[in-house]
Amino acid sequence: MFDHIQIKDASEPRRLRLLPLLLLLLPLLLAALAGANAQTSPRTKRASKKAAAPPPAATTPAAAPAPVQPPPPDPFGRSTPRGTVLGFLRAAESQDYARAAKFLDTKLPEQQAEQLASQLKALFDLGPSTEFEKFSRLPEGNLEDGLPDSREKVGVVTTPAATFDILLDRIARPNESSIWLFSRETLDRVPSAYASTRHTDFSRYFPSWTSRVRILSIPLWRWSVILLALVIAFVLARLLSRLVRWILSISFRRNMTRTVERAIAKLNGPTFGLMLALLERIAADYAITALARRYWILGSILTAIVSTAWMLVRLTDISIAFLTLRLLLLGQIERITLVGMLAKMLKILIVLVLVIVLLTLAGVNVSALVTGLGIGGIALALASQKTLADLFGGISIVMRGAVRVNDYCTVAGKTGTVEEIGISSLRLRTLDRSVISIPNSKVAEMELENFSMRDQFWIHQTFTLRFDTSHTTVQKVLDDIFAILTHRPDIDERTARIRVVRLTPAGPEIEVYAYYNKPGGDYNSFLAEQEKVILEMMRIVEEAGTSMTTPIGVVRLDAEKSHPVRHPDS
Repeated sequence: MFDHIQIKDASEPRRLRLLPLLLLLLPLLLAALAGANAQTSPRTKRASKKAAAPPPAATTPAAAPAPVQPPPPDPFGRSTPRGTVLGFLRAAESQDYARAAKFLDTKLPEQQAEQLASQLKALFDLGPSTEFEKFSRLPEGNLEDGLPDSREKVGVVTTPAATFDILLDRIARPNESSIWLFSRETLDRVPSAYASTRHTDFSRYFPSWTSRVRILSIPLWRWSVILLALVIAFVLARLLSRLVRWILSISFRRNMTRTVERAIAKLNGPTFGLMLALLERIAADYAITALARRYWILGSILTAIVSTAWMLVRLTDISIAFLTLRLLLLGQIERITLVGMLAKMLKILIVLVLVIVLLTLAGVNVSALVTGLGIGGIALALASQKTLADLFGGISIVMRGAVRVNDYCTVAGKTGTVEEIGISSLRLRTLDRSVISIPNSKVAEMELENFSMRDQFWIHQTFTLRFDTSHTTVQKVLDDIFAILTHRPDIDERTARIRVVRLTPAGPEIEVYAYYNKPGGDYNSFLAEQEKVILEMMRIVEEAGTSMTTPIGVVRLDAEKSHPVRHPDS
């Protein structure tokens, strides 16, 4: 039943085949490229954090104060809680503990501070309950966490000795911007917590030279572990996606057709992406370091978001294909075009939501971006008047039902079959197989003749019998042809008529007039029926003992003069 639904071939384009590989390499790319610490402008502070009100203006005019230069940004990126945590982990990951100590609020000697930074990094690697993407990107921190204004909670460490919070304190510096550092209260508990835990040196399972060779500050042995984990995740994701496909095939085995099989095959890519995201999230729990755990989690989130959007697009295609078939079976052809346009708009909406989610995940202030787009929208609308005119023109065409996909019509003097009514233009396939794209705004304004919307097809034939045909023979021909017209079920009996319309020098001229009664029928099927009627008419004329003739000139010869007598229409 569903075999003739037009669903694209299951073999995806090459660019779509590369998407699973890109999803697989996403954690690797994140580990190599991540590092920029995005910062946004500070939000409006609540009353407890508002700056002190300026003193009341003096009664006498005072000289304008010199502009105050803002303090330079912190070179270590400690202006926000997120910058402090990630900066510390990156420095400790590269074993630059002197730099990592810069993120600690301690007055210990340099060597002891570096040792403390190493111990704190080890506690982070044990897997404290931290959600890196929820760390505040604002200089004032999270204002809704219920903590003092100058304190931020970034995780919880659980060890056999104790359980304590990892806290940051905001330190004000004269003539410099405030920075966030790991609090002294947290640092005081680090040595005892570190001493109560067991630490495994995984590098001892690899050759010693793999620890000395580093790529992007990551030892070579860890790169090998990452690549091995990616390969395992790839293989397992493939197996799980095939399992899902097998389950779907079993579920639809009673109605399994080529179309259903193709529809299931179109879900292979998105299913693989979702399975890969799940495996990446599981792999994050077994990451060796806290920074690696963050990259795996971030990779799983991005993979899941992209795969979900991909899945929604594929499900939209499949749903539209089956809905189009249903509308065809119900004879509601005029709704197919509307469904196709709504599907395109839905895909655009999915892509827009995907972009907004990705921007939000990257720390971009989307609300401010939308506000900026709203302000610039007026200028954009003025610059894209024709594009908007084409968009609303396409909506007008579809809502009026003036033309539909697969309709045979004449638009702007061009005749052909409508292949697509897009958001901006209408695509017409002409009789010589060329394609013409006409803007929707012009289609909405121009005269459009739609041959596919004819409620009936007109059978109109005219022929002339020989001039020596008798009255009786002419009457018999008329009666027999009329009987053929009235006894055919596809011809409207009320419109059928056959008449001698005039006498010509070549003979009586007969007009056959009727309507083929198949609304929306194919023009080729009408030509086939009309051909049968014409052949029957020729048979009747032959059986009546006469023949059809061409209205040509007749030459009359008199004794005195001769002159041609021509047909009045010639």
